[in-house]
This record gives sequence, C-alpha cells and structure tokens, in this order.
Amino acid sequence: MKRDDLDWSILAGSLATLVISLVVGGVLVAGGHYFQKKMALEYNRNNAQFQAISQRYLAVDEEEKLIKKFFPNFIELHNGGVIGHEQRLNWIEVLRESGDDIGLPSLTYEIKSQSPYLPDFTVSLGRFQLYSSQMTLNMQLLHEGDMISLFDLLDRRATGAFSVSACKFTCAGRALDMNPSRGNVFGRCELNWFTINLSDGSEIRV
Repeated sequence: MKRDDLDWSILAGSLATLVISLVVGGVLVAGGHYFQKKMALEYNRNNAQFQAISQRYLAVDEEEKLIKKFFPNFIELHNGGVIGHEQRLNWIEVLRESGDDIGLPSLTYEIKSQSPYLPDFTVSLGRFQLYSSQMTLNMQLLHEGDMISLFDLLDRRATGAFSVSACKFTCAGRALDMNPSRGNVFGRCELNWFTINLSDGSEIRV
C-alpha cells in the first residue's frame, strides 16, 4: 500500500486521540509529581510542628515532675531563711541570746556587706545567685567548749545556713580563772552566712 493510498481521514481521529491521551497523561504525571512534592512538604511541615509540640509537652511534663520532686525542699529552704533575703536581724538576736545562755563573759560581732559567693567547686544555679555575709566573732570563753556550744545553738536556733571558715584562740593568762565574768580563752572566728536569691536582684515570691 502506498502512502498516498492511506485514508488519513480515518487515522486523523485515532492520532488526535493518541496525542490527546499523551498530553493528558503527561499532565497527569506532572500533576502527580507536583502533588506528591506538595504533600511531602506539607507532611514535613506538619511533622515538624508535631515534633515541636511533643517536645514542649515533654518539657512541661518533665518540669512538672521536677517541681513535684523539689518544691517541698524549696519551701523548706525558703522557710528556713536560706532562700530569699538574708535574716541578719535574726542572726544577731540568736547570737546574743545564745551567748547569754552559755554565759560567755564577752561576745562582740561584726558583719560585712552581703556579696556574691564563689565556691571552689562548680555549682549550676541557673537564674539564682549564692550570696555570703561574712561575720567576725570576738569572744571571751571560760573554755574552748563554749565555742562549740555557741555554734551548736546558732545552728539549731538561727534561720539560714552558715559555715565557720577560721578560728583562732589565745590564752588570757597562765592560771585558770574560775570567775565567770572573766574569760580564760580569747576566741576570734570568721563565719559565712549563706543565702540564695535571684541573680537579677528581684524578690523570690512563693
């Protein structure tokens, strides 16, 4: 059959259908790829949001567990004068009362201004800051045991927390004097009273 003998009028419809089918198929394939990419982007975006929300939820849940675990300790420290403003007046009152109860012949004190305290070891306090107020005690003691009794009363009666950084003793004389109004030993001790407060200076509210 020669090329001129073909009835193109009959093939024209089939060829047109074929071309249209190819075009539609191409459009569908391209549209399918576009839709797939769009859905993948949408999935990734939604998945990222889900992961972020999940992380926030887990963080809140973890914070709630930490609060339940440590909040009683926080309240105890706050009520005990460790967290919050320093209880300087309480320290002085308890110091005087304890000295009178023990019967110290003489007891004087000096407290320096509060300042940030930097321990020798690493402490992670977050938004909080550890402060120290240095107190110097000058005492006349009947014997060395009076100093131990004084620190024991301070530890049990005073609010807050303290540590003794140094003490020095000197004898008042060679002979032991039994007069309770005169001491046999002179003592000088350095104490640090510790408090924890917010690092920006604002007040801790419970």
